[in-house]
Amino acid sequence: MFNTNDYWEEEFIEYDDKNLDSIYFDNCTFVKCNFSKGNFYACKFTECKFIDCDLSLCLLKSCTFNDVTFKNSKLLGISWSSCVEPFDVVFDSCNISQNSFHLLDLRQMKFINSLIKDTGFEECNLEHALFDKCNLEQTVFLNNNLKKSNFETSKNYLIDPKYNDIQKAQFSLPEALSFLNLLPIKIK
Repeated sequence: MFNTNDYWEEEFIEYDDKNLDSIYFDNCTFVKCNFSKGNFYACKFTECKFIDCDLSLCLLKSCTFNDVTFKNSKLLGISWSSCVEPFDVVFDSCNISQNSFHLLDLRQMKFINSLIKDTGFEECNLEHALFDKCNLEQTVFLNNNLKKSNFETSKNYLIDPKYNDIQKAQFSLPEALSFLNLLPIKIK
């Protein structure tokens, strides 16, 4: 479906191409596209928007996402770890369950009103990251920099301060009581 290797300010509606190789998208919008189970290799997305799209189980190799927004999209089972920096993404009202974020620089990332269930954040820099109204059920945070990150409006997180740097991170009650679950105590 994609005939050239360079697109600028284009809108793609209801595309379902499954293999994208070395394509550069600048300021493009994808609406209701189905890329599920697709393979993206060495693609660059700059200032792009994905709206109501499905990228579930997409394999991403050496791709760049710079100033990209996913809105109302389904992104199940994706490993973002093989993406190339800069990695600057906003997830707004998305399902990003069973994803893997490993060794990524996610400073100032925005996760807004999203389901982030059973996802792994390992050895990431999440300094100043915003988790706004997110459900983080069964999500694992391991060896991350969470300094000044904001979880005030999110729920179901379980973050072990022994394995994450949470200096000046923001939490709110009653969700912050989850830290007590990590202590060897009994509460009655």
